[in-house]
Amino acid sequence: MTLKKATRTRFTRYLGKNFRDNKTTLQIYSRDMSDLPKVVKLFIGNLPDGVIQVRNTEDMQKIYELANETRIPITQRGGGTAGFGGSVPYKKGVVVDTKGLESHFLVDPLELTVTTAPSIVFSDLQRQLNLEGFSLCSYPSSFHSATVGGWIAHGGYGIGSIQYGGAKEQIAALEVVLPNGERKRYTELDDISLFVGSHGTLGTITEVVLKIKFDIPLKHQGCTFDSPSEMLKGLEQLSKINPFSIWFLNPDHVTSFNEVFGFNLPRSYVAIISKEVSFEEEEKEFNNLFNNAIRVSGGQILDRRYIKDIWDFRFKGFSLLGECTDYLVTEVILPVETSERFFRKIISKFKGELHLEGEMISPTHYSLLIYLLFEEKLSEIKKTILNLKLYKITTKKSRAKGFPYSTGLWFSGYYNSIYGKEQYRRYQEFKKKVDPKNISNPGKVISPRIRFFPLVRLKAIVKIASRLII
Repeated sequence: MTLKKATRTRFTRYLGKNFRDNKTTLQIYSRDMSDLPKVVKLFIGNLPDGVIQVRNTEDMQKIYELANETRIPITQRGGGTAGFGGSVPYKKGVVVDTKGLESHFLVDPLELTVTTAPSIVFSDLQRQLNLEGFSLCSYPSSFHSATVGGWIAHGGYGIGSIQYGGAKEQIAALEVVLPNGERKRYTELDDISLFVGSHGTLGTITEVVLKIKFDIPLKHQGCTFDSPSEMLKGLEQLSKINPFSIWFLNPDHVTSFNEVFGFNLPRSYVAIISKEVSFEEEEKEFNNLFNNAIRVSGGQILDRRYIKDIWDFRFKGFSLLGECTDYLVTEVILPVETSERFFRKIISKFKGELHLEGEMISPTHYSLLIYLLFEEKLSEIKKTILNLKLYKITTKKSRAKGFPYSTGLWFSGYYNSIYGKEQYRRYQEFKKKVDPKNISNPGKVISPRIRFFPLVRLKAIVKIASRLII
């Protein structure tokens, strides 16, 4: 779909210089952190027809009005730091960059909430909260680049989620411009959960009220394990001490941290455990509980000199991507109890290339970032095969009972697996009600129909390819 001259004129008449369609801009907005595999690009139109930098709620309402009249699909984009294709067009259309939304910041110290724009980056929001003695409850590892709105759209979890929950538990209220142009406010009394993980398919978030907490000091401990089975047992035990965060790395990822950031961590499975501590007695209790958990699980306590600065490097995993020539990234959520086989399988398939970074998001589940890092540029064929291997491992139903972290283009059609059949039914009902023309970020929850063969959905094509090529 290429914008007709009359349609382009209508967009530019209202949005002026905030509408851009030069070749360089369109290429930038045709991908997110991880470029889509060729097998997907063959069947979709990921190069947009134009890019709009939205300024305020009124802009967003006008964009939806024009999109409905012209049937031009729109794709919202925040920081573009995810790798699932959630902010990548499916059938061209217009990308709406929300980073330019009017920013505001209002703390309610009685309700312990902060009202802000979805365009704000987590690090900026945390900095402002810390100045007033408060803190975010949970935040992603892409802390320095991810926006609040993008995190919600992807159904975000992160650091602090084991204690305070994910995006759904952090939201007190949302202001949303629905695809029909209506501006509506949703609170905890409404079904906010539908907007979490919906990738903007139900509307565009224009204001967020997040729950916050007092800025309580964190104390850290570290430990190592010799095998995945020992580590998983350790994670289970450590989750019982009510930590703020449990962050862990596999040996190859530890080696990269040592080489790039100058650490001297032992080449093992390393876990860093953090807990909110206000009093000396609480710190003593934390140390005792930690020591007992490590003794039961068979791990080794890490010398404190190793972890003196590593907590400040918990956001550096993504920066390792800049140190390699090529890379692939995906993320999966797994239960601690049943995922040992998954660990062994993925290690055997990608030996020597595999970098794993995990974060406990509940007492029973963890999110696992899977990096494949390469010193040489991959051929398109090899990259496609590796992408399909990752896809198969992430989506295949197995005794591990894991599921993709989010949907987006790459994992569209797996909403059921992530949120359950009942929520999917409610999602479909609401989508039909507010977006009957399917113009708001189509193809990111319900698997899209492909070009050339409209009776076939993208999920089926990728699934078949992952079985046949491998």
